[in-house]
Amino acid sequence: RIFLHHSSVPYSSGPAASPGAAVTEEEVRQAQAAWTNAITSITRAYLGKQDYVAAATKAAGELYGYGHSDVLFKPTKASAVQFRPKAADAMSYFVGHAAVKDGYAEDAGFAINGGKGWSKVDFENHQIERAGKASIAMGNYYF
Repeated sequence: RIFLHHSSVPYSSGPAASPGAAVTEEEVRQAQAAWTNAITSITRAYLGKQDYVAAATKAAGELYGYGHSDVLFKPTKASAVQFRPKAADAMSYFVGHAAVKDGYAEDAGFAINGGKGWSKVDFENHQIERAGKASIAMGNYYF
């Protein structure tokens, strides 16, 4: 598994890695690129008046392990409900409380930047550390 920002654990539906295989630096960069593409495509759907909730649902299904394993997710901007162990909780954060049933009032929609959208996301890795079978990236991402 590849750990991204805000303590999320992405999920891969692709072929399972061999039990002894470590996550490579290239796989970390690929996961970061996939996350970047997801955020900007959700924005494009939102600004284009398309079904951005469906786009976010698809992205979350590809990047996070909801329904497949426990997910450790602490949204960057969440304070009242800091941890989101269920997919519906995460969707409130990603698309905004008004777009989902029982959303949290504090959620403005991170993936759509509270209605303004994102045009670009850049990762700047300070270091990528390989630790056993896992890799951890530390750095910044810029919107």
